[in-house]
Amino acid sequence: MAELSRGWEPPSALVLTHALEKLRTRDGLSLAKMGDDRGQAGPLLELHATQRFASVHRVDLADAALGVVKQCVLETIDGTHRIVADATLALGLFVDQYARSGIHGKIVRALGADSLGVRRAALLSNWPQLHAALGLDSGTPPSDRTLRGTTEHDVLRELARQLIRWEVSSVGVRNFVKPETGAPAPTNSRPRGRIIVVGGAVMDATFRTKNLPQNETSSEAYSFDLSPGGKGLSQAVAAARLGLDASLIAAIADDRFGHEIINYLHDEGVNTSLLKLIPRARTPFTGIIEKELGDSVAVNWRNQMEVHLGTSDIEDVSHKLVDCDAILVTFEIPVETMQRTLALAHTVGKHRPLVIVTPGQPYTDDGISGNSLAQIDYMVAHAWELGRFSPPGQERFDPDPVARHLLAYGVETLCVPSNGGCTIYSSTKLETFTVPSFPSIYKESSAARDAFCAALAAQLIDHDRIFTEEQALWATAAMACATADFPLSNSMPTRQRVEALLRRSRFAVSPQSS
Repeated sequence: MAELSRGWEPPSALVLTHALEKLRTRDGLSLAKMGDDRGQAGPLLELHATQRFASVHRVDLADAALGVVKQCVLETIDGTHRIVADATLALGLFVDQYARSGIHGKIVRALGADSLGVRRAALLSNWPQLHAALGLDSGTPPSDRTLRGTTEHDVLRELARQLIRWEVSSVGVRNFVKPETGAPAPTNSRPRGRIIVVGGAVMDATFRTKNLPQNETSSEAYSFDLSPGGKGLSQAVAAARLGLDASLIAAIADDRFGHEIINYLHDEGVNTSLLKLIPRARTPFTGIIEKELGDSVAVNWRNQMEVHLGTSDIEDVSHKLVDCDAILVTFEIPVETMQRTLALAHTVGKHRPLVIVTPGQPYTDDGISGNSLAQIDYMVAHAWELGRFSPPGQERFDPDPVARHLLAYGVETLCVPSNGGCTIYSSTKLETFTVPSFPSIYKESSAARDAFCAALAAQLIDHDRIFTEEQALWATAAMACATADFPLSNSMPTRQRVEALLRRSRFAVSPQSS
């Protein structure tokens, strides 16, 4: 894998590392644990290497996953790490070798005990003998603290990396087709749309308070939350909630917060295989002070010197970009990376992906080129974000001429959400119209626009890329759901939630085109 040699670590390897760390507890990598495909063993069971092993050897997935791990330890893990992996996961790979070397049966049994603590104690107490039994130089044994906090993590991380290498390079794996499970899909079922989001993923530190503090004062927060955020991440999660096949391209720091972000995306059903994991970097943060009804102020720390996507990173996944149905791009990435993404989307001609752009946060330099503006199908922007696109000579900011200026440059459609509704400027026959709002007691949250973008993509895919007032209304309803569900930790709606809001709306809205 090219990305491994360049310092990338596939997030799927990170997910596997966490799964192995959970599975090592108590009785280790047991068949009982592996048999629960809804639990901790899920990432191992989903490996194509596991699927292929099960098919070739005609065993169930639990046996196959255990077999793959054992084979990987024996064939790819060297030296001390092999001994630690065997004891930590209670694999029992070297029982016969230990016995032949004269190691007491009590010690061998302790290395496979149902308690991780017992296995660790046996490993440390017999460190030199175990190494000698396998013909290895033992070196200085680690302390118990080092074993728990560093050595085991390094070993399991290396094992996860090797499992991923097997995933892409072992003979026959690429040609293996995962068997379908469950009832066959109906022949008229619509395939899930493929969405790729190119943007940012950060951690949000949110303080909820009744009043914002005055200068040189402080105030008490009644609630605090630390959770994954960022426009790119939110749009990817919103798309997955709507049943789309969503992937995120973003730069992620290889620290504990980066791991939380990846786990969150995995739990939400977002494909994390296109993420760029950056070692020895710190996760970007957004500090948010939020009032009871949703009013908020925020401070961003992007850490762009350490955590950023370059044009070469986009080139590396260009084959994925051009093969999806829609690309959602935010201005959280460097301007040259954003412009290269737009250009790549237009390299495949007639059947290229749709391009939906969110200009937040606006670039502080000269902005983007006119050629890049012409490559945007849909721009979804708050009014204040349009200031940098003002036509020359306009002294007083007015969103309306700015919008028409963008259409003249080639943006096909501009959507300006505001106060629960949305104003649409289109270069098509729809021209300009306003989508009515769905009132809410809460202020429009930062995530509401992200819900709109994902819903817009879903509707365009569902309706063969035809944009109508009905599609604009549906996307606005999705935005309203995210606003109305603001108190929830993740307010991104499902399709059922959006449809329910439209059905329950007190006042019927009938687009002219219907």
